[in-house]
Amino acid sequence: MNIKEAAEITGISIDNLRYYERIGLIPKVPRNASGIREYDKTSLEWIAFSMRFKKAGMSLDSIREYVQLALAGEATKEARREILSETKESLEEKLRELQESLDVINYKLAIYDKTCEPVTTKLVKTWKTSR
Repeated sequence: MNIKEAAEITGISIDNLRYYERIGLIPKVPRNASGIREYDKTSLEWIAFSMRFKKAGMSLDSIREYVQLALAGEATKEARREILSETKESLEEKLRELQESLDVINYKLAIYDKTCEPVTTKLVKTWKTSR
């Protein structure tokens, strides 16, 4: 299939598919005699594989490194495991930060009518009178 069809199937723009191939986020896509990309089942699987990592929050650099290591073979297994571990740690930190933010919002909601709304009302009133 051509790049337009691959873009439709994957939901990734043509420009991004070209970019991802150029930077090594996905392996080189086979080309026909005219040099036109011909996406096959394996190409689509690599795209899906890389996009799962992207969706999980892995940086493009880390995805590229992981893909290149995977293409290099079994000897890179531990290096790939390290990339996954680093990504896991990063996601866990983001989860902690999000949980802290959620805790603040939940607290503010719990005290909204008694505390937050009167403060907001006062700030707005003060702002309007100072203008």
